[in-house]
This record gives sequence, structure tokens and C-alpha cells, in this order.
Amino acid sequence: MADFEQMNNLSEAIGYKCEGCGAPVEFDPATQSLKCNHCGCETKIEFNDQIEERSFEEIFDCEQWAGGVKVIQCQNCGAKEVLDKNEISSSCPFCGSPSVLETSELAGIKPDTAIPFKMQKQAATAKCLKWLKSRFFAPSEFKKNVKINSLKGCYLPTWTFDCNTSVFYEGQLGKHYTETYVVNGKTMTRTKTRYFHVSGRLSKNYNDIYVKGSEVVNDKYLQRIQPFDMNDYVKYDDKLLAGFEANHYTIQPIEAWHQAEEMIKASCQSEIVASYGADVVVYLNLSFTHHSKSFKYLLLPVYISATNYKNKLYNQYVNGVNGKVTGHVPKSPLKITLTCLLGVAVLAGLVLLLGAL
Repeated sequence: MADFEQMNNLSEAIGYKCEGCGAPVEFDPATQSLKCNHCGCETKIEFNDQIEERSFEEIFDCEQWAGGVKVIQCQNCGAKEVLDKNEISSSCPFCGSPSVLETSELAGIKPDTAIPFKMQKQAATAKCLKWLKSRFFAPSEFKKNVKINSLKGCYLPTWTFDCNTSVFYEGQLGKHYTETYVVNGKTMTRTKTRYFHVSGRLSKNYNDIYVKGSEVVNDKYLQRIQPFDMNDYVKYDDKLLAGFEANHYTIQPIEAWHQAEEMIKASCQSEIVASYGADVVVYLNLSFTHHSKSFKYLLLPVYISATNYKNKLYNQYVNGVNGKVTGHVPKSPLKITLTCLLGVAVLAGLVLLLGAL
């Protein structure tokens, strides 16, 4: 099933017009401007890079997306897209289905910041095709005839959190050591563990803990196309979405904060264990206090493509800034089987070789 299913998609294609000829304009990643595809006229966008964090108290009462929008839903894959009320969508941007209907849903919280696309669609398409053709386990027929059915620039929702954290810890850790002993005149070694009690306090400042805002794209795929250059933050501007879409969050900010807390817990535990050079954790109790908490709603630029093979849809993801690619591809059972057999044969040969030495 495609990742696009149950996608809540925001598209604020406000319908900007060319100052020269009146034709529609789109955001151009190469020039960071609104560009008219009819006469070539460009209007430079003056982005604001002064990004303000939201106070954590606002997490339950955030600014809502402006009115004048409508939501359409694909009857084929369930994708949802929020459009300007005057826009007309004749097909789903995700699966290509022409079957869409209007709903009465609202668009939700307005983004605080975004990283603009810097790679153009043609370059992203070329990167994606090259990646697809390089997949070793993909069927040869697929790679020979691979064709991208659709590729759309889509901003993916992300929550980021800042905080100053103090943690008191208490527990029991263990450290391995080796000792020698003699058995029947032969010197032997064995590994034992020395246990010890620990306690103390750790203070850390966290800046931009990233938590995905939607379940539609698996975390492993987002991690594979990292990093996004956070120096490219700009204050959210509707002009960024001219010609692009923006997937709406499905994970609420308070839920995202709980996930961020778990990340902080794991980070602190790892740092504490490493500071003692411990190999074993018997138990480790952590008590947290978070100060100066803040958050923001960020949009990350990703090109999402769809390819079909034997009536199945496969999605790929291209970082809209650096061009890194990952995603789904069909797998050849024959190639996987042959590779496994080869691996077994190599392993058996090594065992025989070592036995003969």
C-alpha cells in the first residue's frame, strides 16, 4: 500500500499572478523567486530569516491556518489536499487518480518556518531515475523499463523542540574486565563484570529536537535523506507553496513533545553510561526537569515520486535541497535467493578453509 494513503495534504497555491502578463507563477527553486512559465518574468522573494520559537504554553492554543481554503480528498488513495477556494484540482497529485471530491475539513495550525526547495524538478527526476536503476535487488525488467509516473514537490511537516534539561540519576552499572587463571598448567582468560553504584546530576541544552509531524512517511526514509541544512530556515511564506504542496501534520504537537521527551531520555542515558565507561546497565533511574521549553512547526522540502510495477505503486523520496534519494522498489525473489545461496556457499568455504589450517 502506498505511503500516500490517508495523507492529509496542504496546498496553499494561492494563485499568484505574473506582474507582466497576468499568467500564473510558481516558486522557482533555482532563483528563489516567483517565476512565470509563460513570459519568464521573475519576482524575487524577500524571505525573513528571523525565526521565533513558540512558547510551550501555546502548544494547546496555536494560530490557525487562514481561511479561504477548501479540502479535497482522493477517492482512490484517500490523500487529502487543502487548496485555495478558487483552485481546481482535476487529479490527485499522489496517485494520479482523477476522482476527487470536496470535504468540509479545516486546515489546522499554520507553519512557523520552512526550508525552501533548492533543487528543481528536472534535477530531482534525474536523481530519482538514477537511484532506481542502481537498485541491485530490483527486477531487471523493472530497471530496464523504469518510468516515473509522477513527481511532486511536497513540504513534509516536522515539529522541533528546544529546552534546557536537568536530570538527576541513580543506578547500578557494570564494567567488564578480564582475568587470567591456570588450569592443568595452561593459562586461561575469562571475562567478569564489576558492578558499582552511580548517582549525580546532568544538565543539557537541546536545540531543535526533530519529531516527524505525519505518519505518512516512514522515519527510516526521512533519516536516509538527511541532513537538511537548518541554516536555510526562513519564516513561512505562502509564496513557497506556489506550484508545490504541503502535507499537513497528523501528529499533534503535544504527542510530538512526548516523543521528544523519549529522545531526551535515551540521549541522557547513553551519555551517563558512556561517562562511566560502563558495559552493563543493571538499572538507571532518571528524574527530569525541563526548563525554557519552546517549539515550532517546520516544513521540510521533499520531492515524492511514484512508480508502478505489476499493478503496484512504489514511492520514492528526494531531498529537495541536497538531492539524496531513498524509497520503495520492487524486489526480485530470484536475485534475493541467489544472493543468499552465494552467501551460504562463501561461508561454508571459509569454514572448510579454516578447518584445514
